[in-house]
Amino acid sequence: MIFLEKNFKVSVIIPVYNAAKFVRNAVESAVNLEQVGEIILVEDGSPDNALELCVALEKEFRKVKLFQHPKGENRGAGASRNLGIRNAEFDYVAFLDADDIYLPERFKSSKYILSNQPHVDGVYEPIGFMDESGSQILKTHKINSEISSKRLFHYLIRGKYGHFSTIAITVRKSIFSKAGYFNEDLKLHQDSELWLRMAYHGSLISGGFRDPVALARQHDLNRFFTTSNVKSNLKYWLAVKKYFKGKRISLFDRMLITLKIAKLKKGIEQERSLIVIFSKEFMS
Repeated sequence: MIFLEKNFKVSVIIPVYNAAKFVRNAVESAVNLEQVGEIILVEDGSPDNALELCVALEKEFRKVKLFQHPKGENRGAGASRNLGIRNAEFDYVAFLDADDIYLPERFKSSKYILSNQPHVDGVYEPIGFMDESGSQILKTHKINSEISSKRLFHYLIRGKYGHFSTIAITVRKSIFSKAGYFNEDLKLHQDSELWLRMAYHGSLISGGFRDPVALARQHDLNRFFTTSNVKSNLKYWLAVKKYFKGKRISLFDRMLITLKIAKLKKGIEQERSLIVIFSKEFMS
């Protein structure tokens, strides 16, 4: 029996930092989707005029609500998403970055699945990439294999079959009480770390493999494309190791985590050795 929940409404959370150029485009891509109940803008102490634009968007659109951290501080994307989650009114939560956009079919599959499968905690789908102007789609980013929810944790650790994106996952708000919130100690990869915890504590399944439901904008200020490095990856895997210490995961998965950490540490040591060698050569 197919049951589509009439009151299926999603709280869309958009952290906003230094995105005055794009935030209106992001809001307009989501605000008229029937499944979107509210759009929560969390302005994160931007150095540009993003706050001014967010205030204008809140006045213009009934669905838009604006929040800031105490004293207008900058606390990062993880803390901003957490503030949005805690203020979300609806039973389902999704995320959108201020420089990205949703496509018209963004919530079609997630509504169908979450309305008909109460044991499922979240649905992930593909995204596409667009150029800075938004005029050209560059490629698609997705999990490229059918993976059962019971095996997803393992496959996310392996990282061999693709990844899913923060802007294309829809979850029940109740999953945060089991898996926790974004790790605010991580400046990068806090989303990947949370998806691992959700895959461990809950049931996440694919909503499709072919068509993207959102587009990520590729530009010089986008951290997704510019700032991931060995040190940030090491910090991520150390956080994963710390969280799952003492928890019931397979010996193989625990070994994979340990090996990834060792490889990254080795890379950092090699980098330091090269710096010393080049420094000596330069000074001689």
